[in-house]
Amino acid sequence: MFMIGDFAQLARVSTRVLRHYDRIGLLHPIHVDQSTGYRFYGAAQLADINRIVALRDLGFGLAEIGDLLETSMSPSELRAMLTLKQAQAKAELEAAERRLRGIDSRILQLEDSAPSIDLVRKTVPAMTVWTMPYQTAHLGEALDALSCMVKEMSQHIEDPVPPYGIARWTADYDEEGFPMEFAVPLDPRLEEAAARGGFVEETLPQVEVVSTIRSTDSDDLHVTNAAIGRWIEHESAQISGPVREVLLADPHLGAPEQIVEVQVPISAS
Repeated sequence: MFMIGDFAQLARVSTRVLRHYDRIGLLHPIHVDQSTGYRFYGAAQLADINRIVALRDLGFGLAEIGDLLETSMSPSELRAMLTLKQAQAKAELEAAERRLRGIDSRILQLEDSAPSIDLVRKTVPAMTVWTMPYQTAHLGEALDALSCMVKEMSQHIEDPVPPYGIARWTADYDEEGFPMEFAVPLDPRLEEAAARGGFVEETLPQVEVVSTIRSTDSDDLHVTNAAIGRWIEHESAQISGPVREVLLADPHLGAPEQIVEVQVPISAS
């Protein structure tokens, strides 16, 4: 048996917590010395306190934990609950990291140390494509979806060449998200897959654009947009059509990020 102080050290909880758990009937000591009032705990109770701490970390209240312990929760059931909590925590961490990267990129816009962006003015010839509407609440998710769609459609093509897919932002952001349009180059080998996917044939017009290459994993979208905006203002140009993001990385290679060419159609003001 262990005195309460020693047991608390092994369990990594305070003696105050153990006394509270005793008072509310959640975890009683296995023996209390009647003359001194000293509490003693057994080694087997370390598993009990571990379950209580784990359930507390999962967000359960003490009353709920008491009910769960009375049902004799098995280690496998507890492990499953902890695995779920782990997945939720990872998702929250990834979301927080995305927010931090977004904040970093916006701060970078305000600093003189912002990286230079290589911009090119060029003419993009007309192209016949298959298109379909798409709605998203997150820009990065849209390009992931486009990459997956292109990979699925062209899985039977051995020699795909860029551009593999095109995302066009067709309207302003609203409460429903970003209305946009996916497009893939016309290819007779994809005709059946395109029909199943609800694509329709369309010819994208020839346009003059200012463009740059970026990686969707670098979170520099705001810096890129600021550079394009400064260029358009300096050249006294105007945006003359939907912004395009052209997928340049072969989805078949399974790259963790997409390489896209941002194309902003322009005209003289």
